[in-house]
Amino acid sequence: MGPNHHEALEPAADATASDETDALFAALSDANRRFVLSHLAQRETPPALDPLAGALAAWNDDLSREDARIALHHVHLPKLADAGLVTYGDTVELTDDADASLDLVDDA
Repeated sequence: MGPNHHEALEPAADATASDETDALFAALSDANRRFVLSHLAQRETPPALDPLAGALAAWNDDLSREDARIALHHVHLPKLADAGLVTYGDTVELTDDADASLDLVDDA
């Protein structure tokens, strides 16, 4: 090894971009979150949490509507929001940044 062999172990100069990429991959790694993104992209109006939970429960036989609502509220929507893909409050909406990621969802 040469004198600079430790350079490969140092974080990238643009760690923020790396963190954003990691958040995006983490968000897209779950099939339930990919369903949510696809479902939102197909709707003309953004749904509230309860109708979205119903759609997720109908798609995923392993989830009851209540389990889907809890998982959306505590896990899936925060992860999608951290990745910059959705905003949520009274309704759940795709962000403008979600468009590029939807191509990945459609291909999966």
